[in-house]
Amino acid sequence: MKFGVRLLFLSWWTPKSIIYRELDHVNALTSHALEALLDKYSPNKKRDMTKKEASSGGSVKQRRDAMSLKHAKLVDSLAEVLGREEAIRLGREAMFKIGEKLGNETCQKLGVGESLQDLIRAAKILYRILGIEFEVEMQNPNTATLIINRCALAANYSELTCQVLSATDEGTIRGLNKSMNMTFTERITSGQRKCKAKITLRTNGGTNN
Repeated sequence: MKFGVRLLFLSWWTPKSIIYRELDHVNALTSHALEALLDKYSPNKKRDMTKKEASSGGSVKQRRDAMSLKHAKLVDSLAEVLGREEAIRLGREAMFKIGEKLGNETCQKLGVGESLQDLIRAAKILYRILGIEFEVEMQNPNTATLIINRCALAANYSELTCQVLSATDEGTIRGLNKSMNMTFTERITSGQRKCKAKITLRTNGGTNN
């Protein structure tokens, strides 16, 4: 199946086998990055958490729940060791890099083009894996708003966890298209009904996140 056609097909329907595989991949990348931070600043705490971990498996929902609960525990532990602001700063930096990696991988696998439409199709696949439903509202050719109506991870995320992990989403957009930025402005975990993020097309001279 050609790359462009595969992107279009998977944006319509994603087989459960792909959802399982990619969910485990996202879990491994994000969790390992947070664990590496915790190991750097508090190796004893990281070892204690590792001993308590259960084996992965189960349904898609069970895997999403296990991943989101693990994220929450790791972020809370980072905040205990580093303080809230430093945990957010270092955690977001690490998650943004993981997001970029995921976005780049998706581009290579599916042949994501430069158009906003291709970006949205790729985001649909990635968000379907995570149990996230969204829509995009265009403001003008260079600006759009991503609106998340449902997030399967929000039930287990605190506001702090979401602040850190949402950098993964922002990094993914950059990985999918180097000319685009995404920044969250509202979050369900902060008491909002929906998450909202601003997507902008960077002009020449734009700065990195």
